[in-house]
Amino acid sequence: MFVKKDLRKIPQILADASQRAATSPPSLSTEGEDETPPPTKKAKSENDNSIITEMRLGRRAPEFLPSCSASILLAPKFRPALDNLIKLSLYDCGLSSLAGIEQQLHSTNDNIDNDDLMLSSTTLFPKLEQLDIGRNPKLTNDSLPHSFHTQFPSLLELWCDDCSFGPQIPNTLLQMNKVHVVRMTCNKLEGQLEQAIGVKYWKHVRVLAMDGNKLDSIGEGIGKLEFLEKLHLRQNSLRSLPEGVPSAANSSLTMLCLSSNLLTSLPKSIIDVADTLTELYVNGNQLETVPEGLAKNCTFLVKFNLAHNKIDSEDLLPQDFVMRFGLPDVVTGQCTNDSQCVVRLEGNPMAERRRKAYLEEEKAKAKALEIERAALEEMEVDSDDE
Repeated sequence: MFVKKDLRKIPQILADASQRAATSPPSLSTEGEDETPPPTKKAKSENDNSIITEMRLGRRAPEFLPSCSASILLAPKFRPALDNLIKLSLYDCGLSSLAGIEQQLHSTNDNIDNDDLMLSSTTLFPKLEQLDIGRNPKLTNDSLPHSFHTQFPSLLELWCDDCSFGPQIPNTLLQMNKVHVVRMTCNKLEGQLEQAIGVKYWKHVRVLAMDGNKLDSIGEGIGKLEFLEKLHLRQNSLRSLPEGVPSAANSSLTMLCLSSNLLTSLPKSIIDVADTLTELYVNGNQLETVPEGLAKNCTFLVKFNLAHNKIDSEDLLPQDFVMRFGLPDVVTGQCTNDSQCVVRLEGNPMAERRRKAYLEEEKAKAKALEIERAALEEMEVDSDDE
């Protein structure tokens, strides 16, 4: 959907939002009472003074110079504009620091003394549910204040794609305990993914995307995420998954993306999510087979991508796999026995041999046909001569 960009400068946008927040009457509804029905689209269009709850400030890098920080948002006069925000995008703004988005120190008297400094209990973004700081490649772990998470008590979605966080996830981001969506694709994460995810951190996460990093292992805590629906770990360096990832505790898991890793096998526990799993992507690995029972039990699968692995023989495929999906088509490499599930096996040695043999056979047939046609033409020429 096309969204028209606000052509005003950021200070103008913030000033307008602050003025609306200051002049709009407070809501009369309280917890336990019936709330006023949301206004219709017509009513919204007629109300030019409605409170601003969303700011798309993406792709405005020149406006964040020279500090390359979020300081432009933090001026005290613009504070009312932040109080009501639900969605904020700072995508591709050339940011290198988010200093200032943290618990603030204030003095208890006029004579500032270290002993009199106290942490402020107020937060900058009390209602914010979605924060996008993606495509700011200068953002690193050191760019975030230690108390960054305290300023987003209501945050549900955190988008940090194409930044430079790593080699470990910043602790302050792990402290965002209410998040449902976390995207940290194409960062600089290395080694093992934080083991405490699912045990101590992000226990309510539904979408976890860590594609395009250098992770070589993940902790068993992932197998405890009962609300997890989609797990994206493509383009890493994973050689295996711990047994129990996924597990029966992942009772909401519908999509598992493990493409372009170094996996040589899949855990047998993958069958434990048979009742929910609909999409499984393991293409571009080094798999030589799949767990027995996967095809039989994962009856809701609609997409199963095994392309470009190392499955060398049809004898290496479990019987339940062949019975349900059949062998790969000699041309496309897809298994088509189950019309409800697309299974891709192209790029595996077995499928490529079948394809090569088929093409050679077709080539031989075409050559024989050509020879036969030439012979017939020669016979017709001889007949005409006579």
